Amino acid sequence: MRRRHFVIACAGLIAVACAYYLGSVRGPRPTGAAAATNTAAGNVRDENAAREAGATGFTRRTASLPPPGAPLQNVFAELQARANAGDVDAATRLYRDLSLCSRFRSIDWANSQLADELLGEQVDGMPPDQLENYRAQLEAIESRKRNVQRLHALCDGADEAMLATRVPAMQKAAQLGETHARACYLAAGPNLDARGLIRHPERLEAYRASVPRLIDAGIAAGDWKVVDLLRNAYQPGAEGLLAGVLDPDPVRYYRYLKLYRLGAEAYRTSKLDEQLQAAAARLAPEQVREADAWAETAYHRNFDAGNSTESTVTGWDPCSFPYE
Repeated sequence: MRRRHFVIACAGLIAVACAYYLGSVRGPRPTGAAAATNTAAGNVRDENAAREAGATGFTRRTASLPPPGAPLQNVFAELQARANAGDVDAATRLYRDLSLCSRFRSIDWANSQLADELLGEQVDGMPPDQLENYRAQLEAIESRKRNVQRLHALCDGADEAMLATRVPAMQKAAQLGETHARACYLAAGPNLDARGLIRHPERLEAYRASVPRLIDAGIAAGDWKVVDLLRNAYQPGAEGLLAGVLDPDPVRYYRYLKLYRLGAEAYRTSKLDEQLQAAAARLAPEQVREADAWAETAYHRNFDAGNSTESTVTGWDPCSFPYE
């Protein structure tokens, strides 16, 4: 079981390496429905909040980024300076590189442990099927070793001080409108780095202050991930960092549940209707009517552009990024 866990973890790392070094790890560019909904940011009542929270029209994209795979230690200062100046592409690249390198060390160690374990096994007398499996694992380890060396080029030299900036880097990217960073930061916030949170408890207050504007920007941009996070955070008895920041509110729970229902795929609607019925039972009729009207308005203004809640299938991970 331990070996299989390592194999799966390291296989995931290979997918990361291949994507990264083929140049597919870039800042997201809105297309199709996402591009259309970005124009809705102008509907946010507080324009300054939208600017900070990430409406695409307010973020800056400047010069091209360093090539994919450039050593993080060499480009960290440039990416950080550009992110702080409002460059969403640089902010995206920075938090993803930091995230990758933060996980890479443990996976690299696990890969080395697995290799040592396999090479130490006695193959004499192995049954043919077990021997074939053993050879396949050796080949996989050799393949992973070549790709891990490439990731060493990215991450070697990135010290603890750099890696400790992962949460602030993600916060900056979220504020500039990078959708994956926004979902992860809302869901996990400073809990993404427990060691960093212990050393920097002020990150909790920074998270608390950021949440309202990120929510406003997500709704304005038609981001179903934000809606899903909100319906779960407002659900009665909900736990987690986002739920802890948001006060319990049965009206808002019904609002976001209704909005989510409007964009849901057909196979999910019956369960959502049951949840809506239960939520409505806790409200006055007038509250239900007002919440329904709010959800309909928000849906047609920001979400009704061909996209749906399919990006939030059951079990989706808010902190899973495109290169994964």
